[in-house]
Amino acid sequence: MTVCSYGSDRSAHEVPPGDGSGVDASRVRYGLYLRPDPATCRAQAAMHDLLERQYGLRVAGRFMPHATVKGFFRSDAPPAEMVTRLDAALEGQAAFPVTNRGPIRYGPTSIVLDVHHDESGERNEPFQALHEAVLRALLPLVRPDCGFTRIEGLGDRFHAHLTLAMADLPPWLGEEMLAFIWDLGPVGPRRFTADTLHLFAFRSDSWAGAWWETMTWAPLHGWRLPPGNAS
Repeated sequence: MTVCSYGSDRSAHEVPPGDGSGVDASRVRYGLYLRPDPATCRAQAAMHDLLERQYGLRVAGRFMPHATVKGFFRSDAPPAEMVTRLDAALEGQAAFPVTNRGPIRYGPTSIVLDVHHDESGERNEPFQALHEAVLRALLPLVRPDCGFTRIEGLGDRFHAHLTLAMADLPPWLGEEMLAFIWDLGPVGPRRFTADTLHLFAFRSDSWAGAWWETMTWAPLHGWRLPPGNAS
């Protein structure tokens, strides 16, 4: 079976989604994300809502439920070229199992669900292989001045995760919040099959500052990986 690549007419990809007023290209970033299974999506979104009501956190909830494969990047290439390169890169990739090992601290201002490791605690190699295939496709299109790509965990520094809190988490609240989340029980199923990917376009008035305050986004294209032997 082959990868299913689907989306709108590619000519529509030439202009990132906007309000029709002529969007400055410097305000646009792109990203390639894994969509978890529906139950995990619902659990992640529900946790975003709870953490906003309990702790006032809003940044993580500005995103769709996802696991990053290649995060924000700035590019002068048209999205249609990204899609073409990703079509080729994903050929031969198959769906694979993911283990949700629960919430962990991820730096001083983030709490995430660890989906980087399998049941035995080893790195999820199919996830790593997917990440590296996507990098080979997209990095040649990334502008050298892309600040996010310079600091992103790529290659051997990649750590697959589902974000519950980020950026606006006060470091002094981190341990309390982690215990709070653990006490609620599992956030989503223990295992799910990774098979759905989306390319998104993001717009913000200030990528150098608090970009999340004005960020909007829209999906541009999707891929469905065929079943694998272990999925």
